[in-house]
Amino acid sequence: MWRFFIQIFSLYGLVFTPFSVANEAEPQHTQLPALDVSATDNDDSRYFFDPGVMYGSESQFGPFNVLFNVGLVVPGRLHTTPELGDIDWKAGWSEVRYSLTHQNEVIDNSGGSQEALDKEVIPFAHPSGAWLPNYALHFLGEGMLSRKLEEYFIHSGYSPVAAKVAAITTITTSQLVNEVVEYELPWEQRLDPLADFYFNLAGVIAFSFDDVAEWFSSGSRQLLYWPGQPIIDVRSGAIFNQGENYLFRFGEGYKWSAIMGMPHNGFGLGIPMDNEEFEFLTVMLATDVIIPQVDEDFDDPKYDRGSNFRASDVAEQYLVSLNTYYDRKGALLFSSALSFYPSKQLTLNLYPNSFQWNQFGLGAYAILSEEGASSAGITLAWSPFTPGIRW
Repeated sequence: MWRFFIQIFSLYGLVFTPFSVANEAEPQHTQLPALDVSATDNDDSRYFFDPGVMYGSESQFGPFNVLFNVGLVVPGRLHTTPELGDIDWKAGWSEVRYSLTHQNEVIDNSGGSQEALDKEVIPFAHPSGAWLPNYALHFLGEGMLSRKLEEYFIHSGYSPVAAKVAAITTITTSQLVNEVVEYELPWEQRLDPLADFYFNLAGVIAFSFDDVAEWFSSGSRQLLYWPGQPIIDVRSGAIFNQGENYLFRFGEGYKWSAIMGMPHNGFGLGIPMDNEEFEFLTVMLATDVIIPQVDEDFDDPKYDRGSNFRASDVAEQYLVSLNTYYDRKGALLFSSALSFYPSKQLTLNLYPNSFQWNQFGLGAYAILSEEGASSAGITLAWSPFTPGIRW
């Protein structure tokens, strides 16, 4: 496992680090709300998704935050092992490599071109429901995230070309890791990595256009990236509390809000907490997931690898919950998920530097679960993950 990570991170660093340029000016990030998130730089670039603040979820944002939350969002969910050392990295990489290098065979084995389109592209054409995450996560979510990363790198002193290369490298690396670990899912899939990469490519291209980025970041519409706060169990190497979620809200004043990703999916209402609409409280009926217990068995015959799956199979792995989110200028300050069916669970995340009395780079989290593992502790603004313990 660690050899795989070293290779991935080394390749990642070699690609974009030489492009970095020194930034002699003061950083644009500030702890105060950015009043104009579309301000121009010397090269007249427009900034739509990086608000230039250092509180809440934005205090942790960066390439390694994306690698942990996007690349490793699956382990411990949908009946996969959370222990990173137990993942069959070699088999996962072999599966992804085959999918990308034998595309015609993959499509033929999936039932042909029309069946592949039904499964992955055409809405409601197949019970797998794969089209929904393809559009919502890979096209819209990670397309937007590529633009946000590009703006982040420019704010960090990269040239526009280097920032674009670094952003695409980060998204591609994260997606590669994500597809490799998805080999642990209890259904055989070779078509999924192929479709995911093409939707990612389409999203990166789409959000390279200012008109597209502006449409999703206007006053009446916002598309936001809200990650988790990853924890690594020091005893077992298990990852938990990670998350890749995208919130889209729209309207004037009170805003309809939808969240999509892992572990949260739902719909609700965003309530502005000030006249300028800097801060929002969002309440919605949504989902959460259970953190696997330390001794959980992942060899249940119920989850034997099969060739097909349905959206209902995935839905069974989620908890129904009442979720609340508090954000300022799009930076998530606090989130909670109170689950009540089919079991009870409370998940809380307080992100670093969220309030004036908390300017020490510290955050906190707590998970109290009826059937899964529980955990609580602090998080750090400067680290993409924090050591912890499940019980």
